Amino acid sequence: MMGRWEGIEEYICVVEVGSFTAAAERLGASKSYISKQVGLLEDRLGVRLLQRTTRRLTLTESGEVFFAHCKEMSEHFDRAESTLSDMQLTPRGTLKLAINSRYGTHFMAGAVAAFSREYPDMSVEVHSSFRDVDLLTDGYDLTLRYDDLEDSSLKARGLGAYSLSLCASPDYWQSRTMPASPEDLQQHNCLTTPERCWLFNTDKVRGTTRVKVSGNWISEDGANLLAAARAGIGLAQLPDFFVREAVARGELVKVPRQQWNGYDRQCWAVYPNTRYLSAKVRYFIDFLIEYVHHLPLDNFEARPVRRLQA
Repeated sequence: MMGRWEGIEEYICVVEVGSFTAAAERLGASKSYISKQVGLLEDRLGVRLLQRTTRRLTLTESGEVFFAHCKEMSEHFDRAESTLSDMQLTPRGTLKLAINSRYGTHFMAGAVAAFSREYPDMSVEVHSSFRDVDLLTDGYDLTLRYDDLEDSSLKARGLGAYSLSLCASPDYWQSRTMPASPEDLQQHNCLTTPERCWLFNTDKVRGTTRVKVSGNWISEDGANLLAAARAGIGLAQLPDFFVREAVARGELVKVPRQQWNGYDRQCWAVYPNTRYLSAKVRYFIDFLIEYVHHLPLDNFEARPVRRLQA
């Protein structure tokens, strides 16, 4: 079955250069092929487009009308290609981004705002949730995820890592001894997420160890955990960048970091596995990497990250 556009490029070229021979030279094809494609086009349309004589070709009335439309369509197609090419060079349109609400809004919202300031012609939609979104189903261009990634149908680029530490208020430490081992955490009121599990750096499998903890304050929101820790309710595991100001003001005191009680969480920019990465996603990822690189090291460090299998 002949495609709708098949034969049209050859027809346009024949009309513009005035002969099948010249059209064949321009298109890099044989004269017989060009003639056949135009003939098939005429058969499909059911009209004669060209009057052929031994000396020259002329357009029929139908051929003139059809050529005008074909020329217009060809120019539209050229403009569409040019627009797509420009979009690959300059970020345009709307960037639909998903970030994690637990700690992501505290840091990443600032990065997204800085990107918008850098590229004011871009529109940005930021979705914040405690759960990972489905990029393909929900139509997101990009999401930011942490730690190990499981979905091999997506691509990811490592942005760096940030550290989590144990901390509590000075009032809390007045009646408690700082934990010296994971087992000591059972003696503390741990402020946790619903998973009731803390991760720590270790030399064991995957470089981390999981410790079950318990306490009377549970929340998915890092801001709630921070508020509870500042109020002296219990011990929390929070990102260093998240508690830096509270520590500086003396509202929180961190447990001195050792191998067992620190955790370095890796951050990834995750996006659909497409052949051509749009300029808006490419520019945003590059911007994030540069943004992270210039942050204070107690906020977010561009450390080497484990490579994700694409």
